[in-house]
Amino acid sequence: NHTSQITFNQTANMAIITLRKKKYHESVLLLARFAVFVAFIFLTLNSILETTQVSTRQDSDSSTLTLVAEASSSSSGPKTLTWDNWPAVAHEQVGHPLVTKGESFFNQARDLYFQLQPGEMTTLMEEFLEVYKNRPDPVNMCGIRINHALALFLAVKHIKPTLVVESGVNAGVSTYFIRAASPTTKIFAIDPKDEPICKQGERWIDSSDLTTNYTGKNFVDLMELDWKGMVEKKEIDPDSTLVFLDDHLHAFMRIAGVMKFGVRHVLVEDNYKYREGATHEDKISTPKQMFYGKEWKKEGDWLFSNIVAYAEFPPIVPPIMAKASKVERKKAGGFMVAADHNKDIVHPMLRPDLNEDDMKIYREIANKLGIDPTLEDDFSYMQFMNYNQICHLELLTIPPSLLYKD
Repeated sequence: NHTSQITFNQTANMAIITLRKKKYHESVLLLARFAVFVAFIFLTLNSILETTQVSTRQDSDSSTLTLVAEASSSSSGPKTLTWDNWPAVAHEQVGHPLVTKGESFFNQARDLYFQLQPGEMTTLMEEFLEVYKNRPDPVNMCGIRINHALALFLAVKHIKPTLVVESGVNAGVSTYFIRAASPTTKIFAIDPKDEPICKQGERWIDSSDLTTNYTGKNFVDLMELDWKGMVEKKEIDPDSTLVFLDDHLHAFMRIAGVMKFGVRHVLVEDNYKYREGATHEDKISTPKQMFYGKEWKKEGDWLFSNIVAYAEFPPIVPPIMAKASKVERKKAGGFMVAADHNKDIVHPMLRPDLNEDDMKIYREIANKLGIDPTLEDDFSYMQFMNYNQICHLELLTIPPSLLYKD
């Protein structure tokens, strides 16, 4: 900048000398001097601005992360969602590995969990951690762990459903989180088995008379419930019903199916990525697959056009936090590893890899739960790295003439 100033001044002075030799009017000479002064001020301010920008970049790692997402749109294309220091781009359009649509409370997960809400004495995260510490099965080998429990807990808190229909109960841990989030919500707990899989012992059974267990010999499939009869008798309100799919069946067909019953909110727990899945139907039916796979473009287009909002819940920390773990990526998916490219998952709630304040919060959470924050041991790794893009869909209201139609 100093060299530029000298060059500019020399050029301007030569211009002034030339003007004098040619005996231009004195006002022209003054104008030239004024131009030199303005140029000097401009170059000085520019130098200060560049120095400030460099300093800001250097200090960014130690400052608190507040606004991490930025939406952009233009007349030339659909909206996209991007985050600072994160490679993924969420597109409001099908045909991408990460898709979003509309406004979802999942996109405000960090604020909703960590900011003290009006009239509250504790944060939602503090409340959740007390619930999580007392979960009936600390390992929950074939069930949800901290990331998906956070998503389910927040969904119940935010939507305030009058009824949660849980398809896939297993050990009852997800039922436990639903009840902990709302003591007044009705629950239909659906599972064809009498006992949990994965040798998880006894199923946790909700003692509330607001919970109906359609399990074992009392099993009734989600699609076989008497939706029409219950609505006509005003026993349920589909508009304020949340369907929680954790059954490893054809997610797309079940979403389309409950839509004809007037259901507005669906949570898909195992929202596997393209070509991943624990079962055959897992690999060919999730919203994430429908929105990305070319072989399901018609289904993806239909689903996208029939939702108000779609968002994937963010993991609490990024995969890089598991760098001490020796666990390899599972072919079926469902777990993050440190080597992940992160182009198909949303920005985490916390960035302890970049931010000292977030690292402090992360360590406090891990210590409170008795988890090693390095995630080196298998138990700690599974707790924080079990993540399967759990998503929330807000469905369009179906016209009354189409309700209950096959």
